[in-house]
Amino acid sequence: METIQKLKENAAIFLPENGLKEKINLAEKENRKLIIKLGFDPTAPDLHLGHAVVLKKLKQFQDLGHQIVIVVGSFTARIGDPTGKSKSRKPLSTEEVKHNAETYISQLSKIIDVEKTKIVFNSEWLDKLSFSEIIQIMSNVTVAQLMHRNDFNKRFSENTPIAMHELVYPILQGFDSVKINADIEMGGTDQLFNCTMGRQLQENFNIPGQIVMCMPLLKGLDGKEKMSKSLHNTIGLIDEPNEMFGKTMSIPDALILEFLELTTDFSLEEKQEIKKRLENDNPMNIKKLIAKNIITQYHNKNSAEEAEEFFINQFQNKNLESKSFVSVMISSLKIEKNGITLIDLCSLIKNDITKSANRRLIESGAVQINNQKILNPFEMISLEKETKIKIGKRNFYELL
Repeated sequence: METIQKLKENAAIFLPENGLKEKINLAEKENRKLIIKLGFDPTAPDLHLGHAVVLKKLKQFQDLGHQIVIVVGSFTARIGDPTGKSKSRKPLSTEEVKHNAETYISQLSKIIDVEKTKIVFNSEWLDKLSFSEIIQIMSNVTVAQLMHRNDFNKRFSENTPIAMHELVYPILQGFDSVKINADIEMGGTDQLFNCTMGRQLQENFNIPGQIVMCMPLLKGLDGKEKMSKSLHNTIGLIDEPNEMFGKTMSIPDALILEFLELTTDFSLEEKQEIKKRLENDNPMNIKKLIAKNIITQYHNKNSAEEAEEFFINQFQNKNLESKSFVSVMISSLKIEKNGITLIDLCSLIKNDITKSANRRLIESGAVQINNQKILNPFEMISLEKETKIKIGKRNFYELL
């Protein structure tokens, strides 16, 4: 039971709900491994942290001894999957498919054991189908079922063209599950329709239907859209450590929890502790923990330490040390106590705007004390000589 809960951890969609327990019991009874399918069309040559969310879940199954089967869409990539798009994706040439697939496979080893992974190309069986055989496969699916796919439905409602080859794509992708006898198919939530199509076709071919397991879509660096090479908002698995660190530090604060859950390999206890820290700690410090964890996973611990040092020297220190500061005498602030809330301090120093305006600057992350962003207006600040303060984009002060 504990194993099942661990495998289902972070999964966004699991169909049917109790299917995993049944599949595991059946595999044990038949003395065999579960076949876990992940299909991908090699539409871009590099893997990123968004892909890693699914791959790390695959690794959990692999560590338990189950068989991972990677289905490379060497045929379907030449059709073009419009998943999540308002128009069809540009089909790839055979040369592009081959190049991208080779790059994908070499990068898989950063997460899963490629030596224990079965890698197949769906052109092996789809290229061999006759046109009449394709028609027979298509006869298992109705137009009404296809129109349940969100992007098809949306485009149809908006009178946006839908080409016939696009309707064929999910059917052929689902047929892959028939050919490899998949027990479970994994993907992102944007692949729900395609995965359930595989389950339906298996049942039509008198094969036990696969479980559909969809992982959440990791948002990209913009904090809005899913991580995608086409949107230029990714952290690549083969990015250099300094680049990984800098990109992670650039994510919006609102993404911290999502990155903590989906990109790190902290233990459950460590994650809980970090969440508690986030309640009072500077978000920048939490991002550093996440960035170092990510780099340790895909490079090593030393690279993570060096990347943090590089970031501090090149960005944090440089940002303030290169600025012209307005000197403010502590005695001139006429503060009786040793400490003062940040909102009061900002209001004393930058008194040309209202206290409410200063508070908005703090809460938006526009105020730093000695390179540390502070979001709590009422945090107590100890006044010390040579304290550097940034308020807004262009206002720099040094307490003397």
